[in-house]
Amino acid sequence: MQLRQIDVEAATKELWQALGINNRNTFAAYKFGRIEPKASQAVAVELVFRKYGVTTNIWGK
Repeated sequence: MQLRQIDVEAATKELWQALGINNRNTFAAYKFGRIEPKASQAVAVELVFRKYGVTTNIWGK
């Protein structure tokens, strides 16, 4: 399941909080795998996606 378009902005803000970041460049680094999240951050990211109904392929294929 994918994140609904209507939820993208809110989910992105929550992901930024979960990762402890405050700018697009750092977010992109996490998004494209240049920075690997800590275990605690990974759990927080999974919780954000679960909140929006995304439970499979959170980390890609």
